[in-house]
Amino acid sequence: MTKVPSDLAQRKQALAPNRSFLVQAPAGSGKTELVTDRILSLLAIVEQPEQVLAITFTRKAAGEMRNRVLEKLSAGLQPKPLEDYKVASWELAQKVLRRNQEKEWHLLEYPSRLRIMTFDSLSAGLVRTMPWSSQTGGSLEISEAHRRQYHEAAFLTIRQIDTLPALQVVLNHLNVDLVHLEASIVQMLEVRDQWQEALSDPVKTIYSMVQTFEFFVATQLQKVIDNLPLGFASDYIPYLVQWAQDWPDLVSLRDVDINPLTTEVDDLIRWQAVAESLLTASGTIRKSLTKNHGVPAGAPFKKGLMDFLKNTDFSEEFLQAIVTVRSLPTKLLSDDQIELYKNLSEVLNSALENLHKVYVNDGAVDFTEVALSALNGLGSADDPADLLLALDARIQHLLVDEFQDTSQIQIDLLALLTSGWLPDDGRTVFLVGDPMQSIYRFRKAEVGLFIKVAEEQRLNHVPIEVLNLRENFRSVDGVVAWNNSIYEETFPATYDAEFGAVPYEKSVSFNGTGSLEPVKHYPFYYSNQEVKGIDSKSTALEVSEEKVVQVVKEALERHKDKEKPIAILVKSRRALGGLNERLLQANIPVRAVDMFPLSEQPYVIDLLQIIRALTHRYDRVAWLSLFRSPLCGLTLTTLHRIFGDKNEANVLQQIRDALSDEALVVQIGAEQFTRFKHLSEIMLNSNAEQQGLSFTMRVSMIWQQLGGPLLYAKESEHADIEAVFKQLDKLAPYGTPDLEVLEQHVSELYAESVTAGAAVEIMTIHRAKGLQFEEVVLYGLHGSSVNRDDMLLRLEPYEYEFNGEKVPGVLLSTAQSKQHGAEEDAMTKLLKAREAYREQLEESRLLYVATTRPCQCLHLFYLMGLSEKEGVLEVRKPSKNQFFAKIQQALELNIDVIKQSLPNYVDSHNEGAESSHAQEGQPYQMEIGSEQVNATLSLGDFVRFKQKTIEQLQADYGSHRKLAQKLLAEAGNPSGAWQFSDEDEAILGTVAHSWLQMMGVDQLVGWDGQRLLQGEPLMRHQLISAGYSEDSLETALAELQQQLLNSLNNPELRAVLINPQAHHEWPLHDMDSKLLIMDLVVPYEDYWHVIDFKSSRRWQDESIEDYQIRMRREYLPQLRSYCGYLQAIDGKAAKASLFLMEEGVFVEVIS
Repeated sequence: MTKVPSDLAQRKQALAPNRSFLVQAPAGSGKTELVTDRILSLLAIVEQPEQVLAITFTRKAAGEMRNRVLEKLSAGLQPKPLEDYKVASWELAQKVLRRNQEKEWHLLEYPSRLRIMTFDSLSAGLVRTMPWSSQTGGSLEISEAHRRQYHEAAFLTIRQIDTLPALQVVLNHLNVDLVHLEASIVQMLEVRDQWQEALSDPVKTIYSMVQTFEFFVATQLQKVIDNLPLGFASDYIPYLVQWAQDWPDLVSLRDVDINPLTTEVDDLIRWQAVAESLLTASGTIRKSLTKNHGVPAGAPFKKGLMDFLKNTDFSEEFLQAIVTVRSLPTKLLSDDQIELYKNLSEVLNSALENLHKVYVNDGAVDFTEVALSALNGLGSADDPADLLLALDARIQHLLVDEFQDTSQIQIDLLALLTSGWLPDDGRTVFLVGDPMQSIYRFRKAEVGLFIKVAEEQRLNHVPIEVLNLRENFRSVDGVVAWNNSIYEETFPATYDAEFGAVPYEKSVSFNGTGSLEPVKHYPFYYSNQEVKGIDSKSTALEVSEEKVVQVVKEALERHKDKEKPIAILVKSRRALGGLNERLLQANIPVRAVDMFPLSEQPYVIDLLQIIRALTHRYDRVAWLSLFRSPLCGLTLTTLHRIFGDKNEANVLQQIRDALSDEALVVQIGAEQFTRFKHLSEIMLNSNAEQQGLSFTMRVSMIWQQLGGPLLYAKESEHADIEAVFKQLDKLAPYGTPDLEVLEQHVSELYAESVTAGAAVEIMTIHRAKGLQFEEVVLYGLHGSSVNRDDMLLRLEPYEYEFNGEKVPGVLLSTAQSKQHGAEEDAMTKLLKAREAYREQLEESRLLYVATTRPCQCLHLFYLMGLSEKEGVLEVRKPSKNQFFAKIQQALELNIDVIKQSLPNYVDSHNEGAESSHAQEGQPYQMEIGSEQVNATLSLGDFVRFKQKTIEQLQADYGSHRKLAQKLLAEAGNPSGAWQFSDEDEAILGTVAHSWLQMMGVDQLVGWDGQRLLQGEPLMRHQLISAGYSEDSLETALAELQQQLLNSLNNPELRAVLINPQAHHEWPLHDMDSKLLIMDLVVPYEDYWHVIDFKSSRRWQDESIEDYQIRMRREYLPQLRSYCGYLQAIDGKAAKASLFLMEEGVFVEVIS
């Protein structure tokens, strides 16, 4: 008997051509087949194929959908298929072919009659059709450099500083940070469709916000009331009233027993007092009450309060609601904020005007402008333009694929296109998507729009039936079951359009059980402390990479006949680390998809320098980069001989002078001179230009003559170079290119992976959406999420109900002041928290997308940090901005269970204590990846080992060498250990270096301890933006300020920092073209002085002398290479020192 899907009835129902549907189609449910069958069912009944309009989001998806329809039509010309699952599509194709012949459509000869397109192409087509009403002039071109246009508009706006007083106010608010202002304006222009209407009338918007906020508060208070725990009124209020008599923080509740709480905005303060009585500072229910809370030990009401707090079951919904209420602002907008908002409105409106000027000058616009113009040109439902009326007559059936990814502007377009439709007039809407896979908020997608249509069961006023598919045709039963168990627990319990909360809908596997273990975990433990048997973080990463290589090799062998055997998915490109290089070293075929930006590849950098030198003949940096590149290969000494320190000299004249300088051959050698002459003559040769060749051909000829194809001989490198030539030819078919535009185009391209046959594919999770593989490695789950920059203006649309009608409202906040001491206002905190919650929900959906890609097996790789506490290793709680933190529950990582599997070691001061998990002196075993690692149990035993044993341990466990040396030196004091995160320490060092660089650039003018204190907000922002652990942020800030103060107070360092000849953060290339960045280099008459700043901390109980010895030994090789490099420039001697910021002292390393 043929197996049929469990949701077959819903699939058949979805093909009814006279009914409208919203179909939720989870991962692997055969959505493409359903959509294309729906298109066939509609083509079988319409008069013209153009009456069916199908919309999707990418040209690739539209092309695939069109091809799939044509394939089914072509298959309809063949005999009835033997496979049962193909019969339904074949029968639909037969009907369409009969209609095609009857109406003489000639669809197979003219497939363009199938109207399958993207939202962008639909909008562009509409605008070109109505040049006057859309106010575009008709000759609409899509800009290839929209980021440049935003920056140009921002620059034009900032130039109005003398004529636009509002700009002066905003700039002062941002602490006169012009760079930040420009970046903020660019950021706002990117999302202008979300705010330009609100800013067209600032006063009206402020009034709307005040109204909106009253309804918003009422809604939040109603959520609290709806979820109040049982007994709140009878078992808590009486005691609360007594408590309020004695504690000033609860004064507003002293009559709450006779003056009940309501949802009025005036009661917000009273509800916040209730929240204060129930919650701790961290938002959890109080476990104790003391005299500090106005509850002395003998208070008669204390027992009643504590009984309620301890015995009451507070629901998650109540806790979330009451925490939100506590954070609501009691004052909406101050006079200063209103004034700032008006000034921001003026500045942003000016930026809009400047952007339109840029569009006019360029003759090209971005897709947002196209969409806005389309809406403008169509008119409104009450006052439709002629084109909208024509479209109303033409479009009979509307389909939207990936409906969960729609933005508000796209919903507005769909509403206009269906505004003239009537119930039962035969016209239909078919919307299909999966809200559980909505992961494109950065593209303005809002899954709440999907939820709203589903809840209201209508689009605009077109009634819609909701269907849910559940059959999974992709994955084996084990993968589907694992996903079901995980996401049913971690996804929200109910839909919430306001936040885009989507509950999990279970799937059913069509494929049955597979032959492989469906889900495998690979935790790799590490510690920043020196703990035997536990790797450092860097070593754990290396071990994890080696394990991935093994998994990939086995999968490629296992599925060598499959088209897509295995993929490695990462949340972001940075999460990949060095894994790609390790795979290549293992001779594993790799196909990286949009992973490595073309602009970062050395061969592309060389090619762009050729283009720069030809376009701007006096571009000194371009010329010197070419001479230093593998295309020429001059040494730094040669470059210095030819060009010296004359940075302002005419570089072309210097080249010509050098070519005619006979003494130069002797000075640099014949081999170096030949290299120099070869590149110079090719680049200076004007014959090619005189021959009338295009610019692209000239560059191509030079690339060939310089040996580019031989130096970069890989097929993938040739493909990448060809991609640059195509862009160049496209942008400059007749003249020279606009370099900024060319570089932006190249920056959007990625290095090609030319691999024939089976290969491991590497891509981001976003890029993998819609794809499937036999096996999937989900790598780097422990990585951190990137903090988003603050915005000049936050506007959140908020719809509320008034007199039975839905009213569109708005909540807004202005940018936080960058002035010292300025605090973030409550409304900004509220809107940021709401946005953060939406992002948290999306991260859960992103994980779902990743874990639903494999057909047979899912491999989960992640690092887990360990820390020692009272002699026991514990798994460190991940910081809340880590991707890992969001999914820890989903991965079923029970901390208590993990602790039992890890070693317990005995402190040497308590050697008599016994391990709770093993006998003293016995080896333990723990899982690291899939390997068993043996080590001895106690740190006490480790200390007592003799020298020979220590040396043996060093050989066996290289990662513990530092600890072994330290234990020997301290002779029985094993407490010395690294107490800080490698990643956090690196971040702290980076921020410290940036401040030292500013001090040096300013030559200490205006720098003192007070300025460092004033810089705390910026330091905090830098640390958070870089991903510093928030639980130790305050300690880090204090440490950073102390280190900088130590630096500022050191007389020797001050003398160096005020030296006008000093080079700060000096970037140079060594003999192998490797970039070196030296912290501080001071050139003196007869020697160079290299100073390397170090923010590294001392180990616990480490003396200053031992600390300095350790640092000198650790950084001697690096500083020796720096000195050698500098000596090669001019032959002068070089000395090197470390400046240890924690102690504020110099350590001479090389004298």
